[in-house]
Amino acid sequence: MRATYRVTPFLAWVFSLVILAGSAVMLGFVVSDTVRHVTADDQPAVVTDVGGTSSRISTNDRRRARSISFRLEDGTEHAASAEQRWFWWPSPGDTVHVHETSPDDWEISEEFSWIGTLGWMAALLLPWVVAAVKVWEWAAKKRNPERFAEKERASRERVRARLDRSRRRT
Repeated sequence: MRATYRVTPFLAWVFSLVILAGSAVMLGFVVSDTVRHVTADDQPAVVTDVGGTSSRISTNDRRRARSISFRLEDGTEHAASAEQRWFWWPSPGDTVHVHETSPDDWEISEEFSWIGTLGWMAALLLPWVVAAVKVWEWAAKKRNPERFAEKERASRERVRARLDRSRRRT
């Protein structure tokens, strides 16, 4: 059974706006997380112990994390959970940078991935780039309609010529 659905221009606009709004919200979350990381009041700390793995449940998947105990310069001991990165994993005696996100809740700054952050930002900006290109194209069409009509005629002629050639071969 074949569905004969057709997307109307109104639905195309609605879908586009939903995608742009979702992209903007997700981009806002990534940017706020990045700003929170960049403006954090980092302190150096010495790793005293690396514990076993545990499950860190996030909104989209289960990740394996380890508990890392560390000593601040004032001598106090704290711990934080961190995910292993490809090129970063501390061992006892290493210095890491930490900041307190809430009372007695610490976060290790080296766990933050700039490559991942920039990759997600680029992916979330892609719909906005496509929208900007479409707006540019629409403005060019409104500004110079005869040139756009000529391009459309030329494109139709190329398609017709290709169809004629393929019909002659068969």
